[in-house]
This record gives sequence, structure tokens and C-alpha cells, in this order.
Amino acid sequence: MSIRYDYTCQLVGKGTVRIIVYDETMKELKEVRYIPHKKKNLILIGALQAKSLRGTLGEGVLKMSSGSLVVLEGQ
Repeated sequence: MSIRYDYTCQLVGKGTVRIIVYDETMKELKEVRYIPHKKKNLILIGALQAKSLRGTLGEGVLKMSSGSLVVLEGQ
């Protein structure tokens, strides 16, 4: 199966998404773009950095933090 990276997607809207994280608290991602027919969710590191979050990567784990508070962690 070949993967294409050279195509455009139609952006339909922008809004806020609420998600429940591992400790059962609700978090919000603001200014999320909605692209129909997209099968995967993407979170852009640059967009988070533009919101003053700092990213660190080590041992295959990405952590985004605001000061000493880790707000996002994933493999």
C-alpha cells in the first residue's frame, strides 16, 4: 500500500473539542480544524508551541508542558 503525502484536504470548520483523559478529567483543544474524510486525528506540535507550550522528546515519549505542568504526553 502506498501512502500519498502530496494532496490537499478541504477544511470545513474550526471549533473546540472536549476530550476525557486518562484520569477522567475533561480537557479542551481549541481552534481545532475539522476535515471530513480524515481517518486519523493530528495534533500539530507547532500549533501547541505557538500557544507557549514547550515540547521535549526522549525515549520515544513526547511531553508538552506549560511551566512545570505536563499538559500532553504520548508515544
